[in-house]
Amino acid sequence: MRVFLPALLILALGGAGLAQTVAPVTPSRITLRPVMSGEVAALAKRPPSGRVGLLVRDLETGKVVEAFRPDELFTPASTMKLVSMAARLTQSGPDGRYTAEVTAPAADIAALSAKADAPAGRLGSLTLRGGGDPSLGITGRYSLSALARQLYAKGVREVGEVRLSGDIDSATWPALPLGTPVASLRLEGEPGWNDTPAGYAARVQRAFEGQLRRAGIRVIGAERVRLGEQIGQMALSDFVSVSENAPLPPNIAPEQMLASVASAPLSELVRQTLKPSSNVWSEQLAAALGLSELGVPDKGNADQSATHAGMVAGLRRFLKLAGVNAAPLELHDASGLSASNRLTPRTLVTVLRRMYDLPIADTSLSAQITPLTPAQVFMARKNLFIEALPRGGTGTATPQARAQGGTLAGRFVGSGLDVRAKTGTLEGVSCLSGYVRGKSGHVLAFALMLDGASGSALELRAYQDKLLRVIAAGH
Repeated sequence: MRVFLPALLILALGGAGLAQTVAPVTPSRITLRPVMSGEVAALAKRPPSGRVGLLVRDLETGKVVEAFRPDELFTPASTMKLVSMAARLTQSGPDGRYTAEVTAPAADIAALSAKADAPAGRLGSLTLRGGGDPSLGITGRYSLSALARQLYAKGVREVGEVRLSGDIDSATWPALPLGTPVASLRLEGEPGWNDTPAGYAARVQRAFEGQLRRAGIRVIGAERVRLGEQIGQMALSDFVSVSENAPLPPNIAPEQMLASVASAPLSELVRQTLKPSSNVWSEQLAAALGLSELGVPDKGNADQSATHAGMVAGLRRFLKLAGVNAAPLELHDASGLSASNRLTPRTLVTVLRRMYDLPIADTSLSAQITPLTPAQVFMARKNLFIEALPRGGTGTATPQARAQGGTLAGRFVGSGLDVRAKTGTLEGVSCLSGYVRGKSGHVLAFALMLDGASGSALELRAYQDKLLRVIAAGH
């Protein structure tokens, strides 16, 4: 038996899958009757200042339980990270890893292996390659230092020059307001390296040369550069390549890998991005969405380069997959720093519903004989996307509490609410979107968006917190 529903009723039901069966409707033409309970309606209609958009969906019943301007466009601020990090986890899975690698001309490696030049252990050049991971360090397990030690252990004692190569076309990215580029090779703990893409790459290159020297490997090209700086006649670019995505000259191909280090799993990197709301990390991780195929890319593929336009297209592909009509949305970055981004409350709740219904789960659950429901995965705190979100009410008394709570650590303290959500703040903008358990025990996905506001950030957050407490108590 086939049942036909009027198009307006289908939209009113709010289901992402159902909404895709009708022709797209621009937000300005949507005239749905608000779904509001009395106390929520009173709060939604009287914010401290600005304009409010709200959508709340019960994830057990699938029903929209609160809605106020759910399909109007708002500035999402950092709740944009919900979209970009969900897209990234969907693309590569929780266990995806980045690698940083060092390659050298195959002929040089063959000579080194054959010990034809054993006394010197000489290589004409080395190429440091990366894929955009922001967690690569100068020292530590996953670091330039670890790569240098591997090279020394393989007999390398002298290098003619060091080059950089990677998967990100930095020049296509608009400069972040922070003044730092999106780069194929970014070093953790160096936030002060705000520079042009070429300038930042030169700093990474010099850092690697420093670690090579500390490992006992002489870098001839770097010595020439220092000499040139002393006599004032030579520039860094006269001796080394500082464009991190420039094609390597034909005379050094083919190259083979000599050293490699792997990052933490993507799920951990996403957690380190969402908890503190790191703008740089979100842009760096989302850059891989600009590549055509799924998964973390192979390093050094000259035919494959992530661009800013490709990243935005990747976000749109993910939203379409999640059941969102992305046509009216405005997407300019992955972090939400751009005040030109525009999302609807329904967009965010649709993404949250997808990540709940199709959980990116802890791999330990694969041993379960009886599959768990999304609600059980949520309760067990094994949904890796949800657990990467800031957690309300943890307080700030200990480092562990601050780390778990992230940007929500000091909010909802003593409320008894189970809130896992992303904050978003720009001038005149305050958003909160995520999950809360209602009085019924059901998990509610919510998006609360305010823009055009003139009140203080503290005033707007207090308003959001009160509204969410009322919503949880009513459902």
